[in-house]
Amino acid sequence: MTNLGIFQRTFVSAMRMMARLSAGYDMGPIAEEMVRTHGVRGTMRLMKFGAEVTETLSKAVGDYTAQTLIGIAALWNGCRYCVIGHIYSANLHRFEKEGALGPFDEHDLIDLMYMTDDESYEAIKATLSGPEDAATWHLVDRMFKLRFQDIDPAEGEDELLKATLAYWEWLNECTIILGVDATPGNVPALGYMRPSAELVAKYAQAREEARAKKLESSVH
Repeated sequence: MTNLGIFQRTFVSAMRMMARLSAGYDMGPIAEEMVRTHGVRGTMRLMKFGAEVTETLSKAVGDYTAQTLIGIAALWNGCRYCVIGHIYSANLHRFEKEGALGPFDEHDLIDLMYMTDDESYEAIKATLSGPEDAATWHLVDRMFKLRFQDIDPAEGEDELLKATLAYWEWLNECTIILGVDATPGNVPALGYMRPSAELVAKYAQAREEARAKKLESSVH
């Protein structure tokens, strides 16, 4: 923990321990960078704000849609780590609740990172074209317009979407350093509190089977 004082290092260690206990994964590099960038008080304010935004968003639209929106917000900020982690979390939520796979395969997410914002918008629109994702797409569309077209909030969730965009823009200043080499399989389900090993294994098997079927159909 270079360039951090004793109190800051102690605080980072406490953050890491809390993350391991509550979420089941270590956010050491993120915690360190947050404290280095925002200081201890600034980091505490950001953590409180982020927890409030996530909880409010999840209550308003459900865990699956909330994590999808967070992942897409991170996409537009260029943070590969958060894109993969939050979409993975969204997929686990849907699989646990419905026994269905989410429309975004984690292995396809990196391709979105190389698109322009408009290109990614069209790709996301196509991915969320199913009737089961109509409500999620509407919120993504609103979020895109709030982010890139500077529209005034006019719908019920617009202020919450703006808060989501604002928080992850701040957070991604610190998490983006992890995204350079991030790949599916080495990023935990961010925002999912300790998914069971059974759920993770069943989801992985179902996703692999879906990939195999997709590959087979593309050959034929």
